[in-house]
Amino acid sequence: MVFAEIKPQIEQLPPAEMLKALAYLKHLLRADNPEYQRELAQRHADIEAGRGISLTEAKKRLSKS
Repeated sequence: MVFAEIKPQIEQLPPAEMLKALAYLKHLLRADNPEYQRELAQRHADIEAGRGISLTEAKKRLSKS
């Protein structure tokens, strides 16, 4: 499959679904990067230890960037 085959489908997605697709592609591009793997592991450990943030706080932080 090539990009030209899926581009029309992507263009039909609502904006929220496009953002999900973008996040997924970004993840795939970085998945083999050791630094990214360490960051994900640290974030997971923080959440498991109760040091996560709420969805409301995450949205607030994202709106600032």
